[in-house]
This record gives sequence, C-alpha cells and structure tokens, in this order.
Amino acid sequence: MSTKSSKAYSQALLSVSAIAIAAFAHPASAQEANLEIAESELPPIVVQGATLDKPKVRVKKKVSQQSETIPGPPESNNNAQVIEPGPADPSSASSSADTQEVSGTPAKEISSAVTIVTGQQLKAQQVRHAADALRSLPGVAVSQGGSAGGKTQIRIRGAEGNHTLVMIDGIDASSPNDNEFDFSDLLADDIERIEVIRGGQSGIYGSKAIGGVINIITRGGKGPITLQARSEIGSYGTKDVSVRASGGTDKAWIAITGSYREQDDFNWDRFGTEDDPWRNRTVNVRAGFSPVEGVNVDFVVRNSQRFANTDGDAFFPIPQTGKGGAVDTPDTSDVDLFLGGVTVRWDMPGGAWTHIVKANKSRTDADAFSFGSASNNLGEAETYSYLLTHRFSAPELLDSKHSISGFIEKKDEEFTPTSLFTDGLTRERGHTAVVGEYRVGFYDRLFVTGTVRHDDNDNFQDFTTWHAGASLALSEYGLRPHFGIGTSVALPGMFEQFGSILGVFVANPNLKPEESYSWDAGVEFTTLQGRAVLDVTYFDADLTNKIQGFGNTMINLLGESQRRGVEISGRMLVVPGLTVGASYTYLDAQDPTGLEEVRRPPHTGRFDVNYAFDNGRGNVNLAAIYNGDQIDNDFAFFPSVRQKLDAYWLVNAAASYEVQPGLEVYGRVENLLDEDYEEILGYNTLGAAVYGGVRIKLEDPSTAAWAKYK
Repeated sequence: MSTKSSKAYSQALLSVSAIAIAAFAHPASAQEANLEIAESELPPIVVQGATLDKPKVRVKKKVSQQSETIPGPPESNNNAQVIEPGPADPSSASSSADTQEVSGTPAKEISSAVTIVTGQQLKAQQVRHAADALRSLPGVAVSQGGSAGGKTQIRIRGAEGNHTLVMIDGIDASSPNDNEFDFSDLLADDIERIEVIRGGQSGIYGSKAIGGVINIITRGGKGPITLQARSEIGSYGTKDVSVRASGGTDKAWIAITGSYREQDDFNWDRFGTEDDPWRNRTVNVRAGFSPVEGVNVDFVVRNSQRFANTDGDAFFPIPQTGKGGAVDTPDTSDVDLFLGGVTVRWDMPGGAWTHIVKANKSRTDADAFSFGSASNNLGEAETYSYLLTHRFSAPELLDSKHSISGFIEKKDEEFTPTSLFTDGLTRERGHTAVVGEYRVGFYDRLFVTGTVRHDDNDNFQDFTTWHAGASLALSEYGLRPHFGIGTSVALPGMFEQFGSILGVFVANPNLKPEESYSWDAGVEFTTLQGRAVLDVTYFDADLTNKIQGFGNTMINLLGESQRRGVEISGRMLVVPGLTVGASYTYLDAQDPTGLEEVRRPPHTGRFDVNYAFDNGRGNVNLAAIYNGDQIDNDFAFFPSVRQKLDAYWLVNAAASYEVQPGLEVYGRVENLLDEDYEEILGYNTLGAAVYGGVRIKLEDPSTAAWAKYK
C-alpha cells in the first residue's frame, strides 16, 4: 500500500473510532435519562435477497406511523424470529395481532453488510426515481448522464456499473445488451423496499454480483380494496401522475400500479439552447393466490417505456470550459423494458421442507438515434429455476438450527443488434447453474453460512464461485461482529462482444469474464435498548480481467484492480417520531496501473432527519447528500485525459400533511442550495427545483377486515 493510501486509511480509521466512541461511550445515567423520553425502538427487519433460504419469519409490527416513515441506514432486527418447523402453536407469536409473517432471513443472521430502504422511507423523502434513494448510502455511488432520463449507473464498493446485479421481484432486470441495469428505467412509486447487499454475491447469483446486489421488492396487494392516486407538478416542466388499485387476502390478491412522469424544460448541454425532454410510463402488476394451504402462486408483470432526447459528447474542447462535455445534438433514446415471472412456493406441513419453482422472462428493446444514424439493440433472457430447502433443529448439538438448500437454474440469453452497420443476426448464450447453501445457527447467537455455485457456460469457460460468512449476535453487549469472504464473476455484455457502431466501436468476441476475490469484516453496535444502531465495516476486493475500452474496441486489462475502504452507518430514534441517520464511506479504488478509478468518489456520505407529528398525519424530512471530488475521463483529447470533478452537497427537504383521512398534500425542494455540480464531465445537472402535489386514498369499508392480511 502506498504512503498516501496508508495515511488516508489511518485518517479513516481514526474517524471510525471517534464516531464509535462519541456514539456509545455515554454513562449509564445519560442512557437512562434518554430512555425516559423515548420508550420505542427501531423496527425489526428481514432480508430477502442475501440467502437462498427464505424461511417464514415472525417480526413485531412497526410500533407507530412515526417509526415507519424514517429514512436512513439499516434498522434494528432484534425482534425478528424464525418460525420453528413443527406443528403450529395457536398461542405462538404468529397468531398475535402484534406480529406479522414475512419471508426472509433476520438481519442478525446475515454476514453481508446490508442497507434497507423501506417504502415508508421513500414516501417520506418523496423519492420519484429509485436511484435518488441510493445516493451516498454506504458503499454506493450514483452517476447520471444529463437528466433523469439519461443513463444512470449504480456502483457499489468501487466496482463498475455492470458489477451491480439488480433484481426486481426476483427477476434479473439487467439487460443482456450491456449486462447492466439502467436506473433511469425505474420509477419508485410501487416500491415496497430496496435491499442493498454489499460485497461479492456470485456464490448465490452468478454473473454481475461483484460489487453487490440491489434487491427491489414492489408493493403487494393484500389488504382492503384500495384505490390510490397521486399527482404533482414542478420545476423544469415536470408533470407526474400515479394510480394504484389493490386488494385481497391470503387466499387471493392483486395490485396494479400505473405511473407517468415527464420533464420538458432542461438541456443536457450546459451552454446549449435546445431542451431535452424525457418521459417514463410504467405499469406494474403483482398478483397471487393460494390454492391449498402451504402453496402460494405469485405473478409479476412489469413494463416501462422511457423516451429521452439526449445530447452526445462533443469529442472536442468546449470553448467555455476548454474541456469536453455534452453538446446539442438531435440524439434520442427509446427503451422498452419488460419483466415477467411466476413463482410457486410450497411450504410443506411443519415448515421443514420448502419447494420453490420459478420461471422469469426479461426483454430490453432499445432504439437510439446517434452519430447521425438509427440503431436497435434487442436483448432477451429466459430463466427457469428450482429451489429445495430443508430445515431442522439439533438441540443436542449446541442448540443448533440448520438449513440446507439446493438450487438449479437454466438461463438463456439472446442479443440482436440492428443498424446500417451490423449484420442483424441473433447471438445466443446460456448457462446451467447448480448451487448449494448450508446455514447453521448455534444458541441463536452464532450464525454461519456457506454457498458454492458452479456455472456451466455455453460460450465461456465454466466457473465456480463461493461465499462464506459468519455473524455473532452478542445482544447482552450490544455487539454483532460479522464477516464475509468469497469470489465473484461478471460476463461481458453482449454488445461488447457482438455490437458495432460505424467508425466508433468494434466488438471483441474474445473477451473473458471479469473475476473478483473479496472480503469484509465489521461490527454492528446497538445501544439505548434498540433505539440506536451503528455499523462499521472494512472491505477489500480485487478484480482481474477488467474489461475496458481501448481505441475503438474493448479489451481485458492485464494486472489487478484494487478496491478497499471503510463504511460507517448509524441510525437513532431520538424521541418518538424523530429519527436521525447518517452514513460515510471511504473508498480507495485503483485500476491495474494504480490510478484512481473514474466516477468513484473516495469520500461520500449523507445525513437524514425525519420528524413525524400529529399522530403521523404530518411529516418533515431533510436529507443532506455529500459526493466528494472524483475523476472522470475527458474524451475531447486523444488520447483521453483525466479531469477532476469537484465535490458537492445535495440538500433536499420534503414535507407532507394529511388534511383529512385519505387526502394528503405535499411539497419538496430538491438541491436546496442550488449547487452547480457535475456527475459526468461536461454534462448539465438540475439546479434548485420545487415540486408539489396531492395524494388521495380510498378504501372499501366492507373489506376493512382484510387489513389483518397485510
């Protein structure tokens, strides 16, 4: 490690120590005084996307509306409780009105570092684009090209955008075209929760999960028959409307959400004269039924259509800055994304055995007009899988509880590039994967997980990836050390292998998959009887066979890229209704030559405050997001040169009030400080913007009893 890196690490670790001491070195009398003010605790959480096994779990229902609407880092999970295999107990917690049953794993049993953003938090912050909810979360960096209709990448722990696997309702949403999910396609209206699972996860998911996994769950329909509508207008010619209908019991339910958002008055070119409007239409349908006890059939269909006027890169120094950047052009982007899937889950009597069968399909149809010509890239993927899990207890062996899962998956991808300069032929590739996972918990305290996955690939060499980890819950001391280690892989995008742009890009069919080895270790501190949580995690990863542009094609670089850093996240329920959250990430990401990786700021952080009042009818939220200095490539010169993008703060404020049951008014200000900043060199960003709207909710009183099924 260089002297500069060593000094930076020392400073980062000193900051960690200072924060930990300041947060937890209070005398007992001070803690007792605070407890007299607030008797509640942070609500429990369950993680769905970090393990193959997703047992039925009992959790205490959220204490109040105040605790539901607070954004921030991960919540306390001390009340999450796995349902034991065996005969149902009528007096058990699952039959209590104070608990609810969900699928997933209690966070205390997860070795990976996880951040949860709930639907209530999205509502409190009035987030309209999912990417905005992820800005400067621990280990996360966002790069958006031009407006919200431009390509939006999420990088985790310094990995590339196509090293982030995105799952939406259990479907891999990444496009085979570039092996990446573009977050400009994802509006946030129907999202129930976002799980950011950091660190290599290829042992479970296979390709793409090098930096981590973003697992998105949309809202279900169980509960009274309900109609909801929301509409807003705002700066830059923004118009927005969303409509939702839902209802059902555990026997059958459905939810349909339709959203539309557009913006007309904004130019990607900082010095241009034209506007670059964009619009997004999204429909999401989730439905399910239970034909017999223990069997659930769930369906999901999602379609988003996004159109944007875009500006191309100048490829010459712009007179106003002497650097490259966007320039007014008639370019356009038109993307149609379809996701569909069906899942059948059978929990056998007693809960010891679970079978899950899934069939998913994704389709990305991308039209573009750029460089004076039209092109189309069509990517499709079909996935079929079967998961079998057996759970059992062995009280005589350290009071242990075991879970063994076997998983098999068949996935086929197709890619068809069409333009004046391609052959229009369909390329295909596929794989068959087998996965084994073993999880064991001792004395409900030490939890160990191991996963091994083998992929048999059609077009590449076969590969085996793995992940292992442990979590130790020392609740009497308010400590939870956790550790994870494993290997990961990312296949090249099919455009990188088979696409082309005349005079600009030539594909390389001989690219090799990128490979990574990573580990992380951290400690979660819980104090004030569950009202405050702080997690400090160190991570270290390397990457070989890095794919990067070279001339007018892509190549695998020689050597090893290094990524390491520290993540700090904390959350505290100060008094009922008032919660504060904060996070900070130090990242040292270097390419094989030792240079800082582009668009990976070494320092990021955020601070959130949320206050719910008047029994939850009113809510005020403030978020301050910091993005430190970062490097970007300037293609106005040949060869390209590296330019620094200055640090910036984004401060957003939102407020809402339910003036009467079912009628809420709200408003927010984004970029309150009117920062002039760049996420991509030379591309314009929004200044201060004001938005306001109204939300209406109607419920059928004759179905009110269905609320118990939520």
